[in-house]
Amino acid sequence: MTYYSEKKYAKKDDLWFERFCFNRWFEHVSAPILDIGCATGNFVAVNPGIIEGIDIDKDSLKIAMERGLNARYLDAEKMNNLSSNHYNGIFAKQVIEHLDNPLEFMKQIHRVLKPGGRAVLLTPNCPWALRKFFWDDYTHKQPFTLKSLKTISQDSGFSKLKISYEYRSFPGLGWLFRNLKLHPDRVAQFQNLIGIKSLALILIVEK
Repeated sequence: MTYYSEKKYAKKDDLWFERFCFNRWFEHVSAPILDIGCATGNFVAVNPGIIEGIDIDKDSLKIAMERGLNARYLDAEKMNNLSSNHYNGIFAKQVIEHLDNPLEFMKQIHRVLKPGGRAVLLTPNCPWALRKFFWDDYTHKQPFTLKSLKTISQDSGFSKLKISYEYRSFPGLGWLFRNLKLHPDRVAQFQNLIGIKSLALILIVEK
């Protein structure tokens, strides 16, 4: 078993957080939706009728397929065989920083998205993360900042884009989200205001 399949993205029975993410960004997005770097398939499992996943971790994919999910082996940097203008939504959590050629990756996302389609990408919040945890993952290759995310999005063909900070989680925050209907962007803004650094940046692009 790999670190990703056994620990970081292990199979979960309680998918409230993944469902929270789906409702936040894809609630009104119709099929098909692509999860790039799907690991064991937790995000795919939220709505397996419309979400399909790809990954290169064979141990994680084995777990995803044993769960009956639509997941297959495909390198995120070699998506040429995916049909153009096919997906209404794309989700890529903590993927782009692992790639040798992130610009080609973004160009492929632009190509396979349908007109009007949306892609949501999360990546560590650099340069702050560089001083804290970024290089703790030996598979990380390319840090991204607000400015570099904007530039790579524009160079890959996107003109509609939004970049924001993700909130910083703490014990009990999930309960607050579920019961008080807090808006995650407002939580992130408040945390930033009082000096709590976000762990991730969120890039949302539309074709």
